[in-house]
Amino acid sequence: MQSIPLRQIFYHSRAVGRADVSAIMASSKRNNGMDGITGMLVFDGRTFMQVLEGPDDSVATTFARIQSDPRHTDVTVISDHTITERDFAYWSMELLDPGQPSDDALWRLRRRLEHFDRDLQHYFFDAPSD
Repeated sequence: MQSIPLRQIFYHSRAVGRADVSAIMASSKRNNGMDGITGMLVFDGRTFMQVLEGPDDSVATTFARIQSDPRHTDVTVISDHTITERDFAYWSMELLDPGQPSDDALWRLRRRLEHFDRDLQHYFFDAPSD
């Protein structure tokens, strides 16, 4: 039996106006569950960062919908590649609140970011300075 190719897209964007993150999470969990997509969303009040993973076609369709969503702008893909296993296999979509992250969410995010530029890691893991 041949497995379905999995794709993972990792992107960030800037919020337009005040984002209703609760509504975004509710629709994400509902839609992602039906489409076989897992992942996580980080939102700090102005910037979104999201990992989407699942069947290639489902991820492509979901990401196209995200790119046209007027609630954010400046969508920038950090990584887009084929994966052999999911990093967020049990999360239809989880929200990481940088102010109060769960240990599991933080560990997975650190693992995912370990190969990326230190500036990106710094943005999500160091306390903001006022």
